[in-house]
Amino acid sequence: MITLYHFPTSPFTEKVRRALNYKGISHELEEVVRADVGSGRYADVSPTGKFPALMDDGNAVWDSTDILLHLERLCPSPALFPSDPREAALAHVIEDWADESLYFYEMTMRLSWEHNLDEALDEFTATLPGVSRDDVRKMVLQGVGQLVAAQGLGRKPQEQVVSDVVRHFRALDDMLAGRDWLAGDALSVADLAVIGQLNALLYAREARAALEDTSNIKTWMARVDAVAPKEGA
Repeated sequence: MITLYHFPTSPFTEKVRRALNYKGISHELEEVVRADVGSGRYADVSPTGKFPALMDDGNAVWDSTDILLHLERLCPSPALFPSDPREAALAHVIEDWADESLYFYEMTMRLSWEHNLDEALDEFTATLPGVSRDDVRKMVLQGVGQLVAAQGLGRKPQEQVVSDVVRHFRALDDMLAGRDWLAGDALSVADLAVIGQLNALLYAREARAALEDTSNIKTWMARVDAVAPKEGA
Protein backbone atom coordinates (compact mmCIF):
# COMPACT_ATOMS: atom_id res chain seq x y z
CA MET A 1 0.00 0.00 0.00
CA ILE A 2 1.22 3.49 -0.85
CA THR A 3 0.77 6.36 1.59
CA LEU A 4 1.65 9.94 0.74
CA TYR A 5 2.65 12.06 3.72
CA HIS A 6 2.16 15.67 2.80
CA PHE A 7 1.48 19.30 3.56
CA PRO A 8 -1.68 20.23 1.60
CA THR A 9 -0.34 23.75 1.01
CA SER A 10 2.82 22.54 -0.75
CA PRO A 11 3.23 22.83 -4.54
CA PHE A 12 5.45 19.75 -4.34
CA THR A 13 2.53 17.83 -2.87
CA GLU A 14 0.43 18.95 -5.84
CA LYS A 15 3.13 17.73 -8.20
CA VAL A 16 3.15 14.25 -6.64
CA ARG A 17 -0.62 13.95 -6.27
CA ARG A 18 -1.10 14.78 -9.92
CA ALA A 19 1.45 12.11 -10.87
CA LEU A 20 -0.33 9.50 -8.75
CA ASN A 21 -3.68 10.38 -10.29
CA TYR A 22 -2.25 10.48 -13.83
CA LYS A 23 -0.89 6.98 -13.40
CA GLY A 24 -4.00 5.75 -11.61
CA ILE A 25 -2.00 4.51 -8.63
CA SER A 26 -4.11 3.74 -5.58
CA HIS A 27 -2.85 5.56 -2.50
CA GLU A 28 -3.78 6.97 0.87
CA LEU A 29 -3.11 10.51 2.06
CA GLU A 30 -1.68 11.32 5.46
CA GLU A 31 -1.54 15.01 6.32
CA VAL A 32 1.62 15.86 8.23
CA VAL A 33 1.20 17.75 11.48
CA ARG A 34 3.72 20.57 11.08
CA ALA A 35 4.23 21.00 14.79
CA ASP A 36 5.28 17.34 15.15
CA VAL A 37 7.96 17.24 12.45
CA GLY A 38 10.71 18.55 14.73
CA SER A 39 9.91 15.98 17.41
CA GLY A 40 10.87 13.11 15.10
CA ARG A 41 7.37 11.73 14.72
CA TYR A 42 7.89 11.20 10.98
CA ALA A 43 11.57 10.24 11.04
CA ASP A 44 10.86 6.77 9.64
CA VAL A 45 9.07 8.33 6.66
CA SER A 46 11.38 11.30 6.05
CA PRO A 47 14.65 11.36 8.01
CA THR A 48 15.40 14.79 6.54
CA GLY A 49 12.03 16.26 7.52
CA LYS A 50 11.22 16.93 3.86
CA PHE A 51 7.68 16.46 2.60
CA PRO A 52 5.96 15.15 0.60
CA ALA A 53 7.28 11.72 1.43
CA LEU A 54 6.03 8.38 0.16
CA MET A 55 5.81 5.10 2.06
CA ASP A 56 5.53 2.15 -0.30
CA ASP A 57 5.23 -1.18 1.52
CA GLY A 58 7.74 -0.08 4.14
CA ASN A 59 10.08 1.69 1.74
CA ALA A 60 10.29 5.46 2.27
CA VAL A 61 10.99 7.92 -0.52
CA TRP A 62 11.23 11.67 0.06
CA ASP A 63 11.83 14.61 -2.28
CA SER A 64 9.21 15.11 -4.98
CA THR A 65 11.57 14.37 -7.88
CA ASP A 66 12.72 11.10 -6.32
CA ILE A 67 9.10 10.18 -5.64
CA LEU A 68 8.20 10.68 -9.31
CA LEU A 69 11.16 8.55 -10.37
CA HIS A 70 9.97 5.85 -7.95
CA LEU A 71 6.46 6.01 -9.40
CA GLU A 72 7.87 5.71 -12.90
CA ARG A 73 9.68 2.51 -11.99
CA LEU A 74 6.61 1.19 -10.20
CA CYS A 75 4.18 2.01 -13.01
CA PRO A 76 5.95 2.86 -16.29
CA SER A 77 2.77 3.70 -18.19
CA PRO A 78 1.64 6.34 -18.77
CA ALA A 79 5.17 7.66 -18.73
CA LEU A 80 6.23 10.84 -16.97
CA PHE A 81 9.29 11.28 -19.17
CA PRO A 82 9.40 11.69 -22.96
CA SER A 83 10.93 8.81 -24.88
CA ASP A 84 13.10 11.12 -26.99
CA PRO A 85 16.37 11.80 -25.08
CA ARG A 86 16.46 15.49 -25.97
CA GLU A 87 12.87 16.03 -24.88
CA ALA A 88 13.51 14.02 -21.72
CA ALA A 89 16.48 16.28 -20.96
CA LEU A 90 14.29 19.34 -21.57
CA ALA A 91 11.67 17.96 -19.17
CA HIS A 92 14.39 17.50 -16.53
CA VAL A 93 15.62 21.07 -16.95
CA ILE A 94 12.11 22.56 -16.81
CA GLU A 95 11.24 20.52 -13.73
CA ASP A 96 14.37 21.79 -11.98
CA TRP A 97 13.58 25.39 -13.04
CA ALA A 98 10.14 25.06 -11.48
CA ASP A 99 11.38 23.38 -8.29
CA GLU A 100 14.39 25.64 -7.70
CA SER A 101 13.44 28.99 -9.27
CA LEU A 102 9.67 29.39 -9.49
CA TYR A 103 9.48 27.95 -5.97
CA PHE A 104 11.28 30.93 -4.48
CA TYR A 105 9.11 33.35 -6.42
CA GLU A 106 5.97 31.78 -4.98
CA MET A 107 7.48 31.70 -1.51
CA THR A 108 8.42 35.36 -1.79
CA MET A 109 5.19 36.65 -3.32
CA ARG A 110 2.68 34.32 -1.67
CA LEU A 111 4.13 34.04 1.82
CA SER A 112 6.45 36.96 2.55
CA TRP A 113 4.34 39.79 1.11
CA GLU A 114 1.66 40.60 3.67
CA HIS A 115 -1.09 41.55 1.21
CA ASN A 116 -0.82 38.16 -0.54
CA LEU A 117 -0.29 36.03 2.56
CA ASP A 118 -3.76 36.97 3.78
CA GLU A 119 -5.27 34.96 0.89
CA ALA A 120 -3.32 31.83 1.83
CA LEU A 121 -3.34 32.21 5.59
CA ASP A 122 -6.46 30.18 6.41
CA GLU A 123 -5.00 27.12 4.67
CA PHE A 124 -1.77 27.38 6.65
CA THR A 125 -3.63 27.97 9.92
CA ALA A 126 -5.58 24.76 9.33
CA THR A 127 -2.30 22.81 9.31
CA LEU A 128 -1.31 24.18 12.73
CA PRO A 129 -4.15 23.27 15.09
CA GLY A 130 -4.08 25.18 18.32
CA VAL A 131 -2.11 28.10 16.90
CA SER A 132 -4.00 31.34 16.37
CA ARG A 133 -4.33 32.88 12.94
CA ASP A 134 -2.36 35.93 14.05
CA ASP A 135 0.46 33.79 15.40
CA VAL A 136 0.58 31.74 12.19
CA ARG A 137 0.77 34.98 10.23
CA LYS A 138 3.73 36.18 12.28
CA MET A 139 5.47 32.80 12.03
CA VAL A 140 5.10 32.59 8.26
CA LEU A 141 6.15 36.18 7.61
CA GLN A 142 9.22 35.82 9.81
CA GLY A 143 10.25 32.32 8.74
CA VAL A 144 9.68 32.70 5.02
CA GLY A 145 11.05 36.23 5.06
CA GLN A 146 14.34 34.98 6.50
CA LEU A 147 14.46 32.09 4.01
CA VAL A 148 13.95 34.16 0.87
CA ALA A 149 16.26 36.90 2.13
CA ALA A 150 19.02 34.32 2.59
CA GLN A 151 18.31 32.91 -0.89
CA GLY A 152 18.47 36.42 -2.36
CA LEU A 153 15.10 36.97 -3.96
CA GLY A 154 13.67 38.39 -0.77
CA ARG A 155 16.20 41.22 -0.89
CA LYS A 156 14.96 42.48 -4.25
CA PRO A 157 12.46 45.37 -4.45
CA GLN A 158 8.93 44.12 -4.98
CA GLU A 159 8.63 45.78 -8.37
CA GLN A 160 11.73 43.95 -9.56
CA VAL A 161 10.34 40.60 -8.39
CA VAL A 162 7.10 41.31 -10.26
CA SER A 163 9.08 42.18 -13.38
CA ASP A 164 10.93 38.87 -13.07
CA VAL A 165 7.67 36.94 -12.81
CA VAL A 166 6.21 38.72 -15.83
CA ARG A 167 9.32 37.70 -17.78
CA HIS A 168 9.00 34.07 -16.60
CA PHE A 169 5.32 33.97 -17.54
CA ARG A 170 6.05 35.34 -21.00
CA ALA A 171 8.80 32.77 -21.52
CA LEU A 172 6.46 29.98 -20.42
CA ASP A 173 3.74 31.29 -22.71
CA ASP A 174 6.15 31.30 -25.64
CA MET A 175 7.24 27.74 -24.85
CA LEU A 176 3.61 26.62 -25.11
CA ALA A 177 2.92 28.36 -28.40
CA GLY A 178 1.84 25.76 -30.94
CA ARG A 179 2.24 22.81 -28.60
CA ASP A 180 0.15 21.02 -25.97
CA TRP A 181 2.89 20.15 -23.47
CA LEU A 182 6.12 21.65 -22.22
CA ALA A 183 8.29 18.74 -23.36
CA GLY A 184 7.53 15.89 -25.72
CA ASP A 185 4.12 15.00 -27.09
CA ALA A 186 2.43 14.05 -23.80
CA LEU A 187 2.27 15.26 -20.21
CA SER A 188 5.59 14.96 -18.38
CA VAL A 189 7.30 15.85 -15.13
CA ALA A 190 7.83 19.32 -16.60
CA ASP A 191 4.11 20.01 -16.72
CA LEU A 192 3.51 18.62 -13.23
CA ALA A 193 6.28 20.66 -11.63
CA VAL A 194 5.37 23.91 -13.32
CA ILE A 195 1.62 23.79 -12.69
CA GLY A 196 2.16 23.14 -8.98
CA GLN A 197 4.34 26.21 -8.64
CA LEU A 198 2.02 28.32 -10.79
CA ASN A 199 -1.00 27.49 -8.68
CA ALA A 200 0.93 28.58 -5.58
CA LEU A 201 2.16 31.74 -7.33
CA LEU A 202 -1.38 32.66 -8.35
CA TYR A 203 -2.24 33.44 -4.74
CA ALA A 204 -0.32 36.64 -5.46
CA ARG A 205 -2.42 39.28 -7.16
CA GLU A 206 0.61 40.40 -9.16
CA ALA A 207 1.01 36.90 -10.62
CA ARG A 208 -2.68 36.75 -11.52
CA ALA A 209 -2.30 40.04 -13.39
CA ALA A 210 0.72 38.65 -15.24
CA LEU A 211 -1.25 35.56 -16.24
CA GLU A 212 -3.91 37.71 -17.89
CA ASP A 213 -1.30 39.01 -20.34
CA THR A 214 -0.54 35.52 -21.66
CA SER A 215 -2.24 33.58 -24.43
CA ASN A 216 -1.45 29.90 -23.89
CA ILE A 217 -0.93 29.21 -20.20
CA LYS A 218 -4.56 29.00 -19.08
CA THR A 219 -5.43 26.52 -21.84
CA TRP A 220 -2.42 24.41 -20.93
CA MET A 221 -3.38 24.45 -17.24
CA ALA A 222 -6.86 23.20 -18.10
CA ARG A 223 -5.28 20.47 -20.21
CA VAL A 224 -3.10 19.32 -17.31
CA ASP A 225 -6.12 19.39 -14.97
CA ALA A 226 -8.04 17.15 -17.36
CA VAL A 227 -5.45 14.35 -17.56
CA ALA A 228 -3.65 14.69 -14.21
CA PRO A 229 -6.06 16.20 -11.69
CA LYS A 230 -4.84 17.48 -8.37
CA GLU A 231 -7.60 15.71 -6.49
CA GLY A 232 -8.24 11.98 -6.62
CA ALA A 233 -10.56 10.55 -9.23
